[in-house]
Amino acid sequence: MGLDDFSPDIESSEWVWKSSEAVNEVSEKTKESSKKSAAWVKRTKQDEQKAKKYDFLLAWFLVKIIVDKKYDFILNELFKVMEDGYTSNFTLWILSLINTEISNKIRENNTKPLINFNYSRKEIIDFDSNNIDLEIKNRINYWIEDIIDSVIIDYSNIQTIKIIELLEKDESIIFSYISNILWFFLKWLNINISKKQALSIADFIVNEVLKSIKKLKIEEV
Repeated sequence: MGLDDFSPDIESSEWVWKSSEAVNEVSEKTKESSKKSAAWVKRTKQDEQKAKKYDFLLAWFLVKIIVDKKYDFILNELFKVMEDGYTSNFTLWILSLINTEISNKIRENNTKPLINFNYSRKEIIDFDSNNIDLEIKNRINYWIEDIIDSVIIDYSNIQTIKIIELLEKDESIIFSYISNILWFFLKWLNINISKKQALSIADFIVNEVLKSIKKLKIEEV
């Protein structure tokens, strides 16, 4: 018996052909999956590099803040925000209102004009959003702009998606953190602000951040 005696099995041949097509299909899917995985790894590394400078900056300022007793009031909210997974840059920009050094250090990194705020007053007054000194109003406006910039300038796709998820489900942690920062800032200027007013401004800031983030073109990997 030799090759001349070979009679191909039609069903077997069809199976081999179909198997070959299936292998090719799997191979293409594997290639596509590999490309996506490689792109994801690349994106993750890029995002990690972006986050590192703020991680180090936050760690550096945390040391300074922890040893300074005047900041004790905010530590609880600050640690909750960090534990919840908010990014270092976002956390730092919110904190920057009560520490000009923090504000200017980050502004310097982003080539923005430095803050020069030397306002002071002796008498105690109540906060009035419709009648506030221009210098204080400008400082708060710069702060809000900075918070928004922290999530849209040189943004990380992975971290941006995470912030959106956090802000949309957060009902207290970030609002408490922002409102307490604002309360502390005004307190040192002898200006009283009610909890309701502070939370209202915090709510406004969160909504503005979300609106700005959602305008970004977040890459899908």
